[in-house]
Amino acid sequence: MPTRILLVDDNRDATEALALLLELEGHDVRYACDGGEALGVVESFVPQVAFIDWNLPDMSGGDVVARLRLNPALSDTRFISLSGSSLPDIGQGAADAGFEQNVTKPVTLEQLLACL
Repeated sequence: MPTRILLVDDNRDATEALALLLELEGHDVRYACDGGEALGVVESFVPQVAFIDWNLPDMSGGDVVARLRLNPALSDTRFISLSGSSLPDIGQGAADAGFEQNVTKPVTLEQLLACL
């Protein structure tokens, strides 16, 4: 069954590639390259799962999740942090910010699919 997925990461090439791979797996994918763009995407697209980079150019991934959680339409969305660091405090910070899970980059298609 297809899943509606939002990818948010400032590495446009990697994000576009992952979006394409997820679409080839049958999922409905949108992506954004910063927090502001992500907030705009969810005005017309309600993801079931959102993978959000911890370090974005305009705001932190935690700030993005906090703002997205204010949207009642996203109450069932699962938020998963993407981080370039595997330090334990990153995982705790992601949990404190409202992420259900933390995935360390570089991320593979298999890792993303396992989160679904």
